[in-house]
Amino acid sequence: MKMRGWLTLAVAALASASVWALSPVLTGRAEPWDANGFYYVFGLVMAGLLAGLLAPRPLWAHYVGAVVGQLGYELVFLPVGPLFILGAAFVLGYSLVFLIAAVVAGTLRMRFGAKSGHM
Repeated sequence: MKMRGWLTLAVAALASASVWALSPVLTGRAEPWDANGFYYVFGLVMAGLLAGLLAPRPLWAHYVGAVVGQLGYELVFLPVGPLFILGAAFVLGYSLVFLIAAVVAGTLRMRFGAKSGHM
């Protein structure tokens, strides 16, 4: 894997893990999907936008990083119980939200960043 892939994966992992790390502080819930409202989805969108702006490509690394970051946070900082496998399945689905936001931000950065560089 090229250095760009590793960088994007690391950025995505840290950004998605931050959604989980901030959940107890912002919502009072250890797991962001247990919070009232749209914290989890909003957090993934914001984290994906940031990751896409910082490291727009490769796209696959955003998805893998989002999954690794969230599951890694769960494994390291939360008690693992019998519902972990079900939670992992939800993370696989919710990571698509992160990916879509990263694609939007990365596309905008590449489109408008390239134009502003020619001025």
